[in-house]
Order: sequence, then C-alpha cells, then structure tokens
Amino acid sequence: MMRLLVVMLAVFWAAAALAQDAVRVGLFGMVEQVAPLVVAGREVAVADGVPVISPLGRGQKLAVGDTVAITAGVMDGTLTAVRILEVYPVVGPVSSVSEGRAVIMGSAVHVPPDVTFKKGRWAALSGFWSGTTVITTNIRRVDGAGFAQLTGAVDPQAFAIGGSTLHGVVPPVDSFGDAPWMISGTAVLDGVQVQLMSKGLFGNGAEVVLWQGHASAPVASQTYMIHGTGVMGTARDAQMPAPGVLVARCAQEGRVLRKAPDGMQAAFDALDCASHIPAD
Repeated sequence: MMRLLVVMLAVFWAAAALAQDAVRVGLFGMVEQVAPLVVAGREVAVADGVPVISPLGRGQKLAVGDTVAITAGVMDGTLTAVRILEVYPVVGPVSSVSEGRAVIMGSAVHVPPDVTFKKGRWAALSGFWSGTTVITTNIRRVDGAGFAQLTGAVDPQAFAIGGSTLHGVVPPVDSFGDAPWMISGTAVLDGVQVQLMSKGLFGNGAEVVLWQGHASAPVASQTYMIHGTGVMGTARDAQMPAPGVLVARCAQEGRVLRKAPDGMQAAFDALDCASHIPAD
C-alpha cells in the first residue's frame, strides 16, 4: 500500500511539473538579436522547422528591429518558440512625406533619418503605437499593391486603429474588447476597407504575455495603458511611467501582473516578469 502511495505521489508531482512546463507564454516586442533570437530582452530557442508567419508571405527572415509575437513553451526555465508571427502595425501605401514623418492610411509613422520614403510606395512597418503614431523600428518595402493591414487595439467608438479608420467593419457580437486585432483589406486614404479580421496575436493563446510598448498618459486615476495592446496597468501617481516611454510588462488577460498567477511561477520566472513589476 505504501509503495502504491509513493508511486501515486510520484505520478502526481510529475504531472504537476509537466503541466507547469507545458504552459504557453507569449512575447510581443522587438527583435534585438537574431542568432540566438532575443525579443524584448528574453532569449528564445527556435527549433528547426518553426516558420515565421508573415502577412508578406512565406520565406520571410527575421531581422533586428522586427516586431513579433512569439508563442513559447517553458521547459526548465528555457523559452522555446512554437509559433512566430511578424507583426506590422501598418502595411500600406505612403500618402504623404515630410521630414522624419510619413502618413500611411491616415496614421502618422516615424521615419528614421537614414530611410527615404516616396509617396505612393507601399511599406510594412515594424514598431509600436504611441498614441495614433507608429514609432518605427524596421521597414520593409512591399513590391506592388496588396492587402493593406492594421494591427492594434481597436477604438470601439471611432472604429479606428491608431489614426486609421476601419471602413465597412462589422463589430463582433462580443465587441472588439481589449485584445489587439489584425485587420486586412483594401487601402483607402484614411484607413482600410475591411475584408478580414483576426483577434489576438498568439494563435491558440498564451496564459502570460510579456508585452513591449509605449505607455499612455493616465487614462484614469493611477491607471495607464500600453498603446496598441489593450493592456492596462496601475501604479501610484508618483510611479506612473512617463507618457510615451517604452515599457515592458507581463500581463494576463490584459491586466499587468504584480505576482505570478497560481500555477504560473515557471512562466513568470522564464519571462523575468519580476523585473518588470511597477514600483509601489
């Protein structure tokens, strides 16, 4: 009987450890290094055969500055990618250009000083929303006109992402909610004529996500958000992040975490969430 109990306990603890190791986590942020892959300050192992999913088509290679959403497993503290998605806040034609700035489908985008944009050219921008502007971290030129795309949290009153209007959109039955959306369709001057919509960035889901993005000004008492992600955080007034600063926060279901959720300590540690907890 004692031997059976010992075996049952061993099975129980093994199953508990496996369940924790099988937790899926997410990382949304900028590629800082390609080999090995480092995103938002965390190194991620990538096994052979894990493709880069991109709205620009197959065969895309990651580059420093790309913004990606990675779904990863946690095993012995190591993050291993099971899904890599290229995320472009804006893909579409340039309608106007001025010094350090361009407009694509109604949204302003920051243009790095070493980049030349021409009106009418199509571009796919990696980067982060800051209000209604994209702070660009990498640019890929798109040959020929194609599907336009916007990615970010949807303003449910204006039917907009950033400064771009969503035309012909049919709101979901349960509303757009706080999650980021990928919206594709035909480019128009001030936005996109919507044809396809997809909710979320992590496929079948990630239970804890490390998000990078620019902090908003306070949206309520002691509350801020990370532009484009739908993530909300709280901090004392004196500890609020400065508006526009690039932050990293771990979140679950759109809310910034201050401690590991039950059963999620391994995930919390693998993402180094403790270093991103806002000060009290």
